[in-house]
This record gives sequence, structure tokens and C-alpha cells, in this order.
Amino acid sequence: MPRSRKTEDESVKEDDSEFSSSDLLARSIVRGIYEVTYVPGQRLVEQDLMEEYKVSRSTAREAIKILKADGVVTTNPYKGAQIRKLTREDAINILAVTEVVIGLAARQAAEHIEKPGARKSLRAALDKLIKPDNSETNYDFVRHRNQFYGTLTAISGNHELARIMQKLQIHLIRNRLVVRREERINGYREIAELIDKGDAKGAEQRARRYARRTAELILPLF
Repeated sequence: MPRSRKTEDESVKEDDSEFSSSDLLARSIVRGIYEVTYVPGQRLVEQDLMEEYKVSRSTAREAIKILKADGVVTTNPYKGAQIRKLTREDAINILAVTEVVIGLAARQAAEHIEKPGARKSLRAALDKLIKPDNSETNYDFVRHRNQFYGTLTAISGNHELARIMQKLQIHLIRNRLVVRREERINGYREIAELIDKGDAKGAEQRARRYARRTAELILPLF
């Protein structure tokens, strides 16, 4: 079992009424995948999770069920729960769907950019994503990236798109930061600028181009 990186105030029992203890534990495990504390194929043993995160067996069991439903974990009668290993075909399919979904999010955000507060939210999300910070970890970047895409779906008003995006992001945690920082910043900035202008077609095309570029760099790793 990986060494704990948590402090007392980072307990999965944090005061957050929106999430149950099992939800919070699932999120902690997802963070561990971002930070490569957990790796594909690694077993998730209930007893280890109970000791690591100071939770009950029922909470550990429910968290594993949540992760299985989200496609992060697989279960085997003999090996128990394991962090899912993505095949090359899995990666191709996920990235293909991701391109379409991200493109749609950008398009619909541009179509609804005149909503009150939409531009302010977009700029705030972009600032977090592109601001220089030498202390930023991979997890911090991916968290800000997810917030950026979450902002696009919130502006779009498409609740189904938001639900699908959340599921895709769990798989996207596997991708390493294969795109150079400068290229990442330029890509997100250009997407945001097109959305800000209300250029739905341009925003979709730029977002899909960025997704394809990311896929080109990720797929050789599989």
C-alpha cells in the first residue's frame, strides 16, 4: 500500500455536506492516481484503505463500487479490486469521445457566453489554468484543467454534457503532461478567446484540434 501523503486536515472525513465519506475516499484515490501514488494494475485492499484513510469497511467497500462504476477500478473474484489498466484500444476510444465532447463544450459555451457572469467565470478559470506557478504539481494542473472544462459546461447549461465530462475526466487522469507547457497555455488561451468572442464554430474546431494534438502524444505511450 502506498505511503500516506495526507495530513489530519486532509482527512476523507472533511466537512463537506455535498459528498459522503465514500465519495470523498473515491476522490482521494483518484487524486492518488493523478499523483502516481496508485498505478494501473495495483490492488485496492479494503483493509489497507481502512487503515490508510481511517474509514470503516463499508466506506471502503462503497468507494470501490463508485470507482468501478466510473471505470477507474475493475474487480476480479480472485484478485479483488484493481486500478484499471487501459489498453491501446481503450485509449483510442476514450480520446476519440473526449475530442467530440470537449469540442461540443467549447461550441455551446460560445453560444451562451452572453449569459450574466459567463465571461467572468471563463476568465477566472483560464487564469488558474495558465498562471505560472513553479510549485504546481501534476494534480494541481489537472484539477485546474478539469475546472476549466467544468466552467465551459456550466456556461453551456447542458447538464448531460457536464455529466459525461465528469466521467471522461476520470479517464483523462491517466494522461501525462505530454503537451509542452507553452503549447498547453496557448491552446487553452485560444479556445477561451474564441468562446469569449462567441465564435462557436471556431471554438469547437480549436478545442478539437487541441484534443487531437494531445491524443497524438499520448497514444505512443500505450
